[in-house]
Amino acid sequence: MTTYDFIVIGGGRAGFSALAPVAASGERTALIDHGAIGGLCSLNGCNPKKVLVRSSEVVEELSNAHRFGVDVAGMHAEWGRVIDRKETFTGGVTEQSEQMLREMGTDLIHGAPRFIGQDRLVVGDEEYHARAFVIATGSIPRPLDFSGAEHVRSTDDILALRTVPKHLVCIGAGVVAFEFAQVFARLGSRVTILARDPALAGVEEELAAALLDYSRELGIEVVSVESVAEVRDGGGEYAVAYLSGETSAEIVADFVLNAAGRVASLEGLDLDAADVRTDAHGVVVTPYLRSVSNGAVFAAGDAHGRMQLSPVATYEGFIVARNYLEGDAEMADYRVIPRAIYTIPALASVGITEADARRQGIVPTVVSSDMKEWKVVAIAGAELARAKVLIDAESDAILGAHLLGPSSAELIHLFAMAMRFNITATQLRTMQYAYPTVASTIPSMLG
Repeated sequence: MTTYDFIVIGGGRAGFSALAPVAASGERTALIDHGAIGGLCSLNGCNPKKVLVRSSEVVEELSNAHRFGVDVAGMHAEWGRVIDRKETFTGGVTEQSEQMLREMGTDLIHGAPRFIGQDRLVVGDEEYHARAFVIATGSIPRPLDFSGAEHVRSTDDILALRTVPKHLVCIGAGVVAFEFAQVFARLGSRVTILARDPALAGVEEELAAALLDYSRELGIEVVSVESVAEVRDGGGEYAVAYLSGETSAEIVADFVLNAAGRVASLEGLDLDAADVRTDAHGVVVTPYLRSVSNGAVFAAGDAHGRMQLSPVATYEGFIVARNYLEGDAEMADYRVIPRAIYTIPALASVGITEADARRQGIVPTVVSSDMKEWKVVAIAGAELARAKVLIDAESDAILGAHLLGPSSAELIHLFAMAMRFNITATQLRTMQYAYPTVASTIPSMLG
């Protein structure tokens, strides 16, 4: 049996940010992972997806160049070259991550771990003991429970796709569905989204509806369904049968994407043996990110399922390290987390929605803006631009901001900074902005 002070299971953002401070303190550390390390975001998530989105943004700009007095003839996307560019960002990630571990003095153990007690686990035939463990195993695509689900592909597959599908079907209507739907619709694919739940559920309703309408204008079909019955392999094409209302229907596609969300990746860990309680979201943790049932085990990132965002995983990893080294010194705080959906235009948010406010019994001042005709936005040539800001009527604090339009994924950080550091709506409104920039519209967004 080999003994460590601190063992992390999972080689992504959460695991590395937890390891770094602990290893630097002189503790004996190890990282266990059964696959390539580097994390979902770097290998098959945020970064490579944004490369594809950026290529589709260029297609969008060139397709509309005539509106700016520019003629572009013969423009076409060579998708294989787009994927080659994407791989310049993902290639080498694992090697760089392994080098980081060597520099930290952390041992890398390859294999699938399984707990055999509250303070020990096995990898293959080797047993390992530690004073603390961190479950940072990330997430996997939500399993689908209909016949032929094995024919439905993951985001890993679509990020490696070297030909543009003729017909893309997305099962699910959340962030991933709309991001990939817009990318491929702009490249000429027919795209169908099968939505069992409301499209973009949890997003500010007014802006979600505007993005949904705009996506339909791009030719994306969004179909409300009760269920998907089966997917049949037709030899290069797939028949997707579904129930919509009381009507059974079927569509044929050459690529079917699982866009039904992700769940914590905990299979094979035998958490019962470690007395680690789980629920439908993942490991059940305290505000200090410790297991509620085994204080020697922490969880960070998607493994506990509170908020599946890469920056949150990194943030939580640092909290875990501090609480391990100092003894429950910091609780995780999720009140000001900016997030973005990388459609074109992007939809970015921070804080609560109007629906959240109603549920919490809050009656905020709501400033809703259609910005399409505003001069700065019109100069940018945006076809869609909206904003919705919620302000506390008594304190003048910004409670939530939701932006859909040019530069929204960057502008949202000004609202997040204001919320984080108690800058009031009046202070943000009266600040001087360079003109004509999209940021100079912020005073108008605040009413």
